[in-house]
Amino acid sequence: HLGVEPDIFTSAKGLGGGIPIGAMLCKKFCDIFQPGDHASTFGGNPFACAAALTVCETLETENILENVQARGEQLRTGLKAIAAKYPNHITEVRGWGLINGMELQANSELTAPVIVKAAIEEGVLLVPAGPKVVRFVPPLIVTEAEIKQALAAVEKAIAKSV
Repeated sequence: HLGVEPDIFTSAKGLGGGIPIGAMLCKKFCDIFQPGDHASTFGGNPFACAAALTVCETLETENILENVQARGEQLRTGLKAIAAKYPNHITEVRGWGLINGMELQANSELTAPVIVKAAIEEGVLLVPAGPKVVRFVPPLIVTEAEIKQALAAVEKAIAKSV
């Protein structure tokens, strides 16, 4: 997204699909450890490694990342349409893939916790990111229909909160 190519890349939480694991990838010039130089208590756990391998294979074979891009665009487009209806309350919609936020106007009486509570009553689980940002982080396998349903519920939640 930003044109940055890191020398070192770390991954953890999502890598194991709920099973604890972490990984570090680095460029060749970082390859200074010899076998036995570095140890860890749980390094190389076969169960965690098998889970991580399955996650990686699933991401590739089931086109998960393509779904993330398509559903992320759908979500942002829908949230921007909702924001256009409430310009006195919503200042910005932003995000990449399926990690998105809707920022509320600083001078609006509407707060993220109020929207989150109203959305839960409509059947959608959201999370506040501070008092003025509502965070949208659906699962990577979310469907087009589920995004539509969530957008309708969010719009209803905002309408009853203003």
